[in-house]
Amino acid sequence: MKAMSTNNTKQKIVLQKMAEVISGIYLKPSPNGKIAYLQVKDLLMDSPEKTAFKVEPVPKTDNYLLRKGDLLFAGKGSTYLCKEYNLTIPAVPSTTLYIIRLHSDIVSPEFLCWYLNHPAIVAQMMASRVGSGTLMIHKPTLENLEIIIPDKNTQNCIVELSELQKREEHLLKAIAEKRVLMTNQILMNELKK
Repeated sequence: MKAMSTNNTKQKIVLQKMAEVISGIYLKPSPNGKIAYLQVKDLLMDSPEKTAFKVEPVPKTDNYLLRKGDLLFAGKGSTYLCKEYNLTIPAVPSTTLYIIRLHSDIVSPEFLCWYLNHPAIVAQMMASRVGSGTLMIHKPTLENLEIIIPDKNTQNCIVELSELQKREEHLLKAIAEKRVLMTNQILMNELKK
């Protein structure tokens, strides 16, 4: 991993100055559908292309088709998360999601996704929720969110470090599961003696 930049150049820009925020679309699932209709629950799965309902292509779906590098932000419900769209299948977001489509290269999608998932930003967004039933974050709240943007090298280092942290968590969980299995087997072997 490269060392983080020491020149510490960063700027604050509101999201709408570097990206378009698009509300998801309401469509009815269809057994003959060819387009994945992504919801928050699908973003939490390992294979959203398998879990998502399918919808039929209609003229209005063209405006909502997701592109590589788009971010999906969960704006409704209790799970606020951001995921980068990297599926190879055609997909559109449901109304529980916002598309964040960058139109500036000042920030990478990976860094912005990390930033929007940071606990401090999630807490800030959750504090701005409104509604009486299903709480939601209004589109203008997201659009006017101030983003702290470091230089590209620092962005890349933060993303790389975040990925290593996720990998470490995964490995530690796998080790703990193996340890439980091994301990249980040792105890069972002792009982059978």
